[in-house]
Amino acid sequence: MLLRGCLLGLCAIIIAAGCAKKTARQGVPFGLDQVFTGRPSQQVQDWKEKGMRLTKEKNFEQAITAFKSYVVEQPEDFFGFNAIAVCYKNVGDHTLAMKNFERALEFADSAEDRAKVLANIGNLYFSAEKPQAALGYYKEAAGESKNNPLYLVFIARTFLVMNEPDRARKVLVEAERRHKDLEKFERDEDRGLGSYLMAYSFLALNEEDKVFKYLENALKVNPEKYVPRLEKDVSDEKNLLYTLKDEPRLRKAMQRFAAKASWASDRDK
Repeated sequence: MLLRGCLLGLCAIIIAAGCAKKTARQGVPFGLDQVFTGRPSQQVQDWKEKGMRLTKEKNFEQAITAFKSYVVEQPEDFFGFNAIAVCYKNVGDHTLAMKNFERALEFADSAEDRAKVLANIGNLYFSAEKPQAALGYYKEAAGESKNNPLYLVFIARTFLVMNEPDRARKVLVEAERRHKDLEKFERDEDRGLGSYLMAYSFLALNEEDKVFKYLENALKVNPEKYVPRLEKDVSDEKNLLYTLKDEPRLRKAMQRFAAKASWASDRDK
């Protein structure tokens, strides 16, 4: 019991520091393969679900604590480190976010998992107003997962920020061709993200018909998230979507999906 307690404490300390040092890919860090074996216990699943719930509630500090407990028991699961990194990003600690994303990348075995982490690193740089760095990671993500149009949308959005509309439009053409595949890749909270960002990108390119097409799609697949987000964005004078605040088509679409958003919110309480 004493040895287990020491190991747990050591691992928790390293996770808090971002787990920056790499370990041998074949083994579990710090010899924990000699302690933690077998299938995840119900308690492990509870930590994961608790972390996801707290993240959804935007209680990121407590979510980090829950995900750390998950990682202690599942030290080679990319999900835990990726989740911790996302939480650190949301509380503004980009250093620890990056270290945990790097750790997640070590343990991401599938192409889709690697693409997800690479895109998250790209988002980290994008939010830090470093679009050139973000672009490199988005391109890597698109290379790992060639059929996922979301990463193309990230690339197009970045080209727009870099004031390269022609390159953005070219990428969006390909993203539109693959748009029907978004549902295969978007899960839970991510549902509708690709459509929402496509709408934003087309608004920057002054293609309003496509703006409403993709905004409606985002509202349709995830009204609980995008009805309030759209309300917030069209009320923000610094947001490009503010230019649509008096647009009847937008108000009509939001009213149509508001009831669904309310129902989904009540259902999850």
